[in-house]
Amino acid sequence: MALNSTLLGVRWDPLRGQILRAAHRKGRARFGARPARRSLLAALFGTAAFLGVVALDTPPGPGLDPDSMSYLGAAESLARHGALRIPMADWSDADSTSPLRHFPPGFPAVLAIPVALGVAPVQAARGVEAVSALATVALAVWLVAAVGGSWAGALAGVALLVSPALVLDHARVLSEPLCLALLAATLALMVCTKRPLLYGLTAAAAGLVRYAAVPAGGAAALWAFGLRGPLRERLRRAALAALPTALLSAAVMMRSMLESGTAAAMTLQPHLGATLRELAATLVAWLAPAVPGGVGAALLAMGVGGAGVVVLSDAARGGASRPERPALRSLLSAAALLAGCYAAFVLASRALVYDSIPFDDRMLSPVVLVAEVAAAAVLGVCWRAWPRWARTAAGVAAALWLGASAWATAGAVADARDGGWGYASDEWRASKLGEWLRADGRGAEIYSNDPAGVWFLTHRPSRELPSADDSASLEALGRILVGRRAVVVVGFAQEYEPTVAPDSVSRRLGLRLAAAFPEGRVWVK
Repeated sequence: MALNSTLLGVRWDPLRGQILRAAHRKGRARFGARPARRSLLAALFGTAAFLGVVALDTPPGPGLDPDSMSYLGAAESLARHGALRIPMADWSDADSTSPLRHFPPGFPAVLAIPVALGVAPVQAARGVEAVSALATVALAVWLVAAVGGSWAGALAGVALLVSPALVLDHARVLSEPLCLALLAATLALMVCTKRPLLYGLTAAAAGLVRYAAVPAGGAAALWAFGLRGPLRERLRRAALAALPTALLSAAVMMRSMLESGTAAAMTLQPHLGATLRELAATLVAWLAPAVPGGVGAALLAMGVGGAGVVVLSDAARGGASRPERPALRSLLSAAALLAGCYAAFVLASRALVYDSIPFDDRMLSPVVLVAEVAAAAVLGVCWRAWPRWARTAAGVAAALWLGASAWATAGAVADARDGGWGYASDEWRASKLGEWLRADGRGAEIYSNDPAGVWFLTHRPSRELPSADDSASLEALGRILVGRRAVVVVGFAQEYEPTVAPDSVSRRLGLRLAAAFPEGRVWVK
């Protein structure tokens, strides 16, 4: 058997020479799947993921939230004007658009390609996310099948297709799907090639799509350094793996500092305990889906204990001498390195930089991806070496988890598609406030406590209201409005970020209430 087949146009080197030699001596491989079989399996599961996302994101999908406005607006700006700008600005800005600062440029830049070809921005995002799902699932299935066999690859594919955290990432216009595809490519390249520049490039691209994935470049460098060889060669490999991330991250950081004029300050952030409790709840919901929190935590503890017993029993039976184990160890090491670097970076960022980072499913999805790939590979390789009671327990646990995850995912998808999600909901698209802004508010400059809402209702940029209710800010805003010909202040019932109350601003600036709707009110100059 050879493991140097191709997938998605990339040629893969052997996992390890000693594995091939051991398989050759036995006359046939006792691990992995034949190249044609695993490529077909990967293509089938990847196609299922692609079609699933296409169906998931049919109208009223995909879901839209404030982040979606930044991605879509920046993509449209890049395609039409050659600059990454979002359709919102601060109340004091002369321009009603502003540079893309809060998010990296990778996802909007990819979206800008189909947008420049005439595709509507939301449909461009739908296509990019569907292709990303195909790549993520196909690469994961191919890799696990190469290490643990066809049935293990199929298990990995099913697990990824039913995991709520991964499915719901693809139900909204977010950068996560593209980032997950690049992380899956990085993991596969780390395990299956000896070309550090390749997995260094995919790791750097993941960081260019999502800031939280920047540590993938560090993981790639550590992996390259850890491979056997003379020290000089190991340093050369590490430098090649780290170079793309270093260059791209430096460029993005310089761009951000030049546009904002500041760098994020590092100081101990408050309320870390609440965030860690949220992380624990998210982990329990992932590992014990569709189970009440307390019961889920108990089941999780029992599962961890049972897994420990199985691992110890496996080691006692001499399973580590099997020829498949070097490939499995390589995969587990790479997965642990990626997940560990990601988790350390996110925890450090939450503790020292941003207190608003949530530890929810969206933040956990890269860990979910690599952990499920690793677990499926472990089952594929170790299954025969386990005693019958351990195989039975593992099979029952896997079946229950897959069933519960599918149940939880089906419920979440039904909720997301029931009338649409976020700014794509039926209520939002049929908004009377939106009709008023498109008709009576046409041509006016808009100030709001939710610029994303304004953009999705009117496809027009707007400025955010002051965040502080202080006399200096309101007086300055009043002087600005004197020079405006037509002004509309929109106060949504649900605000994008905390601002001074729109009715307070309007009252103090002498604006007139023009209309009131269930979703908000408008004042005019």
